[in-house]
Amino acid sequence: MRWAFATVRETCPRLFVVFAVIAAVVAIVPAGIALSLRGLVNSANDALGGQPLGDTDAYFWLVVGFIMTFIGSAGAVISRYIVQRLEVELGTRINLDILRHHAAMPFVRLEQRDYRDSLRRAQTAPEVHVSKVYALSIDMATKALQIASLLLILFAIEPLLFVLLIPVGIPFLLFRWRLSRRQFEEMDKRVEKRRWMDYFRSVLGNTDQAAETRLLGVTEEFVGRWNHHAQEFRRLRLDYQRFEFVGSIVFALFSVAVVYVAFGHAIGGIVDRRLTVGDLAIFGSAAAQLRSLVESSVVIVANMRWEVLGVERVREYFAIEAGGGLRHDLTPKESVGRVEFRDVTFRYPGAVQPILDRLSFAIEPGETVALVGENGAGKSTVAKLIAGLYWPDAGRVLIDGIDTGQMDPTVLRRQVACLFQNYGRYAATVADNIAFGDWERLKDDRSRIESIVERAGIASFIDKLPNGLDTTLGREFGTHQISGGQWQQLATARLIARDARVLVLDEPTANLDVKIEAEYFRMFRRMAMDRSLLIISHRFSTVTSADRILVIDRGRVVESGSHRELIDRDGLYAMLFGRAGISETDRQ
Repeated sequence: MRWAFATVRETCPRLFVVFAVIAAVVAIVPAGIALSLRGLVNSANDALGGQPLGDTDAYFWLVVGFIMTFIGSAGAVISRYIVQRLEVELGTRINLDILRHHAAMPFVRLEQRDYRDSLRRAQTAPEVHVSKVYALSIDMATKALQIASLLLILFAIEPLLFVLLIPVGIPFLLFRWRLSRRQFEEMDKRVEKRRWMDYFRSVLGNTDQAAETRLLGVTEEFVGRWNHHAQEFRRLRLDYQRFEFVGSIVFALFSVAVVYVAFGHAIGGIVDRRLTVGDLAIFGSAAAQLRSLVESSVVIVANMRWEVLGVERVREYFAIEAGGGLRHDLTPKESVGRVEFRDVTFRYPGAVQPILDRLSFAIEPGETVALVGENGAGKSTVAKLIAGLYWPDAGRVLIDGIDTGQMDPTVLRRQVACLFQNYGRYAATVADNIAFGDWERLKDDRSRIESIVERAGIASFIDKLPNGLDTTLGREFGTHQISGGQWQQLATARLIARDARVLVLDEPTANLDVKIEAEYFRMFRRMAMDRSLLIISHRFSTVTSADRILVIDRGRVVESGSHRELIDRDGLYAMLFGRAGISETDRQ
């Protein structure tokens, strides 16, 4: 709650103060209305006894009642407006903080299921949780003052109500408190099922997957799986709504009974001339208000419990450490692009066996090295370790003699450029898709973007687009959709845009035509004249011209040499090459 209050105060300091002041003013309204009603009834009673109405306090109490009623109504309207404003301002601030925290997370953490659950919890209406913790806390304080003021009045008139109503309210408070926490925990532990529902919605709405899902006839299956989880949440909500309904009905019955028992006792006070008619009127009004305030206060406490638990989930997400606990401030004395793996071991979270086991090799500046191996051998993991997306469990990954885990992240990003298998297909213009490769330098430099287009050899296909470099791509927001090979050519242009000393290409020609593949490999070789180039590929036509080929198996380099040397050795590489040759022949 302290964190929620501090967040509201820092984000909206004026609204924070105004809301509290209005709440304090509104706190006097029920007692003021009750007192004004008592004065009006007593004035009317005096007038009926023969006293001129002008000599009574009727008009004074009428004005007081008007002012109190208006303050109560206006205060409620203003409070609702302020809460709405708070949700808007907090929504921007907190969600921005969540996105920044997420962006600072190590890549390996993004692949962890527990982290994704925590992120999903934090992104579920955090501004509502925070604003309501503040608003409900102030509202609870206001109602506490209102209840206290009414109790003072009612206790003086009829103490029996106080004796009976409080014992009825306490069990209802405990019931709603426990129900709220239990319901929150039931919903919270099903966060992965909510992510499944999000996934099924995304698959059904993804135009890139629509052709396959409809051709396979599995759209109804995905709809059914979504509905399976949705029905579980539906049943859960209905169960808790029934619990809440029964508890509220029971409280309403007993609390109304208590009010009328005390009211009947107060009527006896009129007969005994212990109370005035005005006292009876104020008792009736104040008792009804008190019963309503007790009920609404219990509901507020229960709702606040829910919102506090929601805020707790947001804080738990922000408590996740973004860094890896290592130094991130070292910079190489000279940037030449030498890459070295020294006894690197890496195990994915939850895996029994490491994917890399004391892996060692080096790539010298100006050298083109290819990395081959069977599926699951750890080739793409090597690429992500070089890029600093993963950190080894043991051993060291060095670039120009500096451990990547200790290197300044900005320097590391400048040193390494990667073209991954799952390259980005950004909903943006062609120019932006290229400029993202070095955004700060290229975002306003059209001439450099055009130069990169020429170097990447993609000017011909861009010229055919409706608006050239200004064509917005993608099905979601774009005006034009390009082929997979053309998307890969744009990803290659992004790679060229970076002036990096280390180039890592993970399946760089997977979506390219055979005729384009050879030209692309020559382009990569030209780029690597004074840089380190690592090529990971299953297409042996791509790797055979590398200066050196590393064959990885069970997490280690088991063979190293040129294509001819490895073929003559007749080991694992020769076997893989033979398989590829057979497959290629069969395809032809």
